[in-house]
Amino acid sequence: MYQSVNIQRNRGIAFVGNYLPRECGIATFTFDLAEAVAKQAGDEQSVVVTAVNDNATGYAYPDRVKFEIRQNNSIDYTKAADFLNFSNIDVVCLQHEYGIFGGKKGSNILGFLKQLNRPVVTTCHTILEHPTADEREILIQIAAYSYKLVVMSRRAFQFLEESYGISAEKIAFIPHGIHNVPFIDPNFFKDKFGVEGQKVILTFGLLTRNKGIEYMINAMPQIIKKHPNTTYVILGATHPAVVREEGESYRLGLQRIVRKLGLERNVLFYPEFVELNELLEYLGASDIFVTPYLFMEQITSGALAYAMGTGKAVVSTPYWHAEELLDEGRGLLVPPQDSGALASAIVSLLDDNISLSAMRKQAYLYCQNMVWSKVASAYLNLFDEARQRVNSHQIAVNNIPTGTTAIQVPTPKLNHLLRLSDDTGPATHAIHSIPDWFHGYSLNIAASTLITSCKFHEIHKTSESLQLCERCLALIQTLIGHGDFYSAAAKLDYSRQPQGHASEVDLGKVMWSLGYLIWRGPAYLSSIASDLICRIMPEKPLTSERAAAYAILGAANYLERFPGAAAMKRFLVAQLPCFEKGIVSKDWVRTWGAADWPMAVQVLYVAAMILNEDSLLSKCADVIEQSNLITGNGSLFEKQGENLNGEELPVTAAMYIEAMAALFNKTDDRKLLVGIRSALDWFLGENRVGESLYNFSTGGCHDALTLSGLNRNQGTEATGYCQLAFLTLNQISWAKGNA
Repeated sequence: MYQSVNIQRNRGIAFVGNYLPRECGIATFTFDLAEAVAKQAGDEQSVVVTAVNDNATGYAYPDRVKFEIRQNNSIDYTKAADFLNFSNIDVVCLQHEYGIFGGKKGSNILGFLKQLNRPVVTTCHTILEHPTADEREILIQIAAYSYKLVVMSRRAFQFLEESYGISAEKIAFIPHGIHNVPFIDPNFFKDKFGVEGQKVILTFGLLTRNKGIEYMINAMPQIIKKHPNTTYVILGATHPAVVREEGESYRLGLQRIVRKLGLERNVLFYPEFVELNELLEYLGASDIFVTPYLFMEQITSGALAYAMGTGKAVVSTPYWHAEELLDEGRGLLVPPQDSGALASAIVSLLDDNISLSAMRKQAYLYCQNMVWSKVASAYLNLFDEARQRVNSHQIAVNNIPTGTTAIQVPTPKLNHLLRLSDDTGPATHAIHSIPDWFHGYSLNIAASTLITSCKFHEIHKTSESLQLCERCLALIQTLIGHGDFYSAAAKLDYSRQPQGHASEVDLGKVMWSLGYLIWRGPAYLSSIASDLICRIMPEKPLTSERAAAYAILGAANYLERFPGAAAMKRFLVAQLPCFEKGIVSKDWVRTWGAADWPMAVQVLYVAAMILNEDSLLSKCADVIEQSNLITGNGSLFEKQGENLNGEELPVTAAMYIEAMAALFNKTDDRKLLVGIRSALDWFLGENRVGESLYNFSTGGCHDALTLSGLNRNQGTEATGYCQLAFLTLNQISWAKGNA
């Protein structure tokens, strides 16, 4: 899916939002508003329109559209902002709808707003009385970036104040626009559509199941029993997204109802894309307009506004916008999913021509303040106000959220890790998105997966996360056997036979994961982990700096649960010399030998806190500076050492996030959020090839970014570390309440 933008002369306005051309049966609000503003402004300013394209090939957009944004490619949003920043555009009108932009609840648009240095006026098309936490959060953030939020109903104004906590001064009411057409007798157009002499009921718009048209069809037998010369016209193509998902099954189902009821002469389908003039003629030919919608929390309806603007009597279910527009006798409201009530209301109007005509006139007169010329003038006044009060090049950043929120982080999920696991445990490797059982099960992967599944269970408490914790712990216990640190096996082959000896690093990772399970895991698993960690704790200091680093983290986790455990504290102290020796040289990152090198920041910090050592804090500050220099403040995660393929590694990015997040949790130093945010964006596509390592479909993470693109394998290690980072970021956002 795409969006598009165009630039012309002098100063200008950019409309960013949904932009379906006329071929879809009814122009979108963005299209009509942009055209009205362009006409009203004349040559004073250029008008730019963006479009959300809901198919791979796009639509035949007019010349006004010049720049396309792929809906689910986050980096395109920042590029679009850069494009506008370097243009003659001096104000942006964002058309906000949760389903328009990519990301969770359309959160990709935040990347656009973050990069944009132009004042923004946002039109809100969907405002919920009881939003989810995600829906509320994203609209609050959009409001922070916007000079004003425009609503099209009084109820929406009320919801923004009460449900979202947005002040009235931040909100402007401008009604939905309508076309300026004369008040015409419906009989004037009926012969054009072959319905002369008929009473015509009309529903128009893109066909979806929530339109409730089946209830109107089922009302027709009762209507034609009293008024046999009545025709119900259903105008509009099936929504393209619906066609992709289920074809024409809904329309075919409606047609089956028509045949079953013997209504072929009284119910007409026009599955067409119509031009504006033809649409207005269909409206002109109708006597009654019906919106039997099923979804009552609809705050805006362009179809309803258009129908009232052409002087139609309206029968509707009581969704929010209908309740407001049809108040004081401007239409009739009936309960949803009630064919009998629809029939009774329509028959009452057809029985009484005087009431029908009075309702038509009342609706028409009420809507005269909604014609597009007046709506466009109201928007132009608001744009001028924004220009005068907001410096385009110095947007008020103090009002703009700068951190990381749960809405901006993909929802963590274990789908792919579960796909790569069986009853024994997680597979060591994957081929694309399926497990590669040839390599069996490794202690290393079991340990890292245990950390992720334990943290997932801590937050979400699902049976799947608990089951994965149990499997990983059981596999670790099996590989350790009845021996100690030095007798553990490195892996099981697929026939479940032990293979090789575990390395120090393997056992260090095991201590890290067991320590976390003891600290945060379910009690019955923590007790098993406690026995294991005490049994494998080596008597002598470790000789590998990586092993020592993981062991220190494991010991620190254990001490969080049992701060008085003197033996564990002595063990932690004993590992520090080996670890510190490994990070002394200037090129220690290159010689570290593995992708997890950013963990050094976290190790130094937790050790400093436990031991109250200022010298470790000083070293930690140096390593943070070095880490940010190497990674470009969290935007580049190249494999160290020989790297002919230019690989960047998700394990490095995840451990960078883990380390910086651990510090942020303790210090509230918001400067750390810059790198954290960049590292998350790197996972999601803001990298040198512009591709997301995280696969939103599978829940997996690609093993590497290379010069030629993504490594196609979505392995257990990369996925586990990626999900661990997402879990940590969600914990930060909710615990700290950062915007």
